[in-house]
Amino acid sequence: MKPKSTYPWFFFFRIIQLSFLVFFPVLIAILIIDKVVFLRILPLALLGQGFFVFFFFRATKPLGTILSKLQKFRGELPLDTNIKLLYEKDEWAKIETALNDADSKLKDQINQTRLENEKIGAILESIYDAILAIDPFETLLFSNSNFRKSFQNDKETGIIPKLWHVFEQQEVLSSFRNVLKDGNPQSLKTLVHNGRYYDLTVTPLRGVESKVIGALGVFHDVTEFKLTEQMRVDFVANVSHEIRTPLTSIKGYSQVLHANKAKFPEEFEGFLVKILANTERMIALFNDLLNLSVIESKNVIGEEEVQLSPILGGIIPNIKTNYPDKKIEFKKDFGLETIEGDPRLIEMVLTNLIDNACKYSGKEITITVMSSEAQGKAYLRVKDNGPGIEKEHLQRIFERFYRVDSSREASRGTGLGLSIVKHIIMKHGGRIWAESEGAGTGTTFVMELPSKQILNLHTVD
Repeated sequence: MKPKSTYPWFFFFRIIQLSFLVFFPVLIAILIIDKVVFLRILPLALLGQGFFVFFFFRATKPLGTILSKLQKFRGELPLDTNIKLLYEKDEWAKIETALNDADSKLKDQINQTRLENEKIGAILESIYDAILAIDPFETLLFSNSNFRKSFQNDKETGIIPKLWHVFEQQEVLSSFRNVLKDGNPQSLKTLVHNGRYYDLTVTPLRGVESKVIGALGVFHDVTEFKLTEQMRVDFVANVSHEIRTPLTSIKGYSQVLHANKAKFPEEFEGFLVKILANTERMIALFNDLLNLSVIESKNVIGEEEVQLSPILGGIIPNIKTNYPDKKIEFKKDFGLETIEGDPRLIEMVLTNLIDNACKYSGKEITITVMSSEAQGKAYLRVKDNGPGIEKEHLQRIFERFYRVDSSREASRGTGLGLSIVKHIIMKHGGRIWAESEGAGTGTTFVMELPSKQILNLHTVD
């Protein structure tokens, strides 16, 4: 709201009074010296005085604007200063008092701001993560010592550095630029720089009215975690490889003994069957552990067009061979014939889900594999007519070695199949969940995958 204008009448009348004190003595002196000259000069003198009053009134109007703003500013001044201004008549004295107080307040605020900046700087310097702030023109505004040591080597170049002077990785530049453009936070996993690994999080810096005035990047050093993770993966892979070799030998010798069971007492046959079954289960367990470790260690998933029908066509004969005593009917409803992903991993997902459906269902099994598209995402569904899963177990069935109930332990699996499926889908940037209404209703596993290119070739069998 514009403040009401206040005219400096006290200053105006004081100057007019001074002008008359000069003007009238001169006229009186002229009158005494020469009355005729006085009468001739008097009209011009009065007119000149009138012009002076008019132009002086116009000239002092800006001072009224200053006084109006001072009136608005008075409420923010200390009480003693405010009272002093209230009873002060001289407008220039009011302005001087207000400016002196404003100067004092400004100095206090500058000192306070400096102290706050020093506190913030000390806090940022004490943070272990490397921190970088840039403005909308990608000029470096602030960086803590950890950032300079990790990315700039603490060297002074003599120029104001830009973001591209520090980073050559296009993904880093894109993350900061997207934040400056859209104002949405960005994250980047496993950034490699000078042999170390970082997780980058970029958030917008906002000013007045939430306008983006820069971007703040936090580089979290995850090198130790990555090295530990790699050691774990290597350990599991080495142990799995080393143990599978003797297990294969045990399985081979057990098969030889079982083939010559007629040469042994009859009660030995049960022992041989158990040895074979447990050996095969341990081999399957170590195979799954190895697969899980390999999947977890993958940072990038190969993306290409995956043809669903050929993959399903290759899975079905193997499944029927594994369960010769069951009657299995396969149906497919492909709203999408092609999705984006790694063909080998997608095949592993479908194989695990279909194998689970057969393993935990009765003698007559109907399995339906469906694909569809909605809101730019691809959906894969594997539905069976098995015993179903109670709702309290739906959130936990993807955990490693989780067992739903004793009825399912009759078919002894490794307990890692669904965990492998979940990790594969997550590596594709998607998610998976199970749907079931409980016992006797069957189960549907739903996979949601981001889709870049989708072919709507509808196929129903």
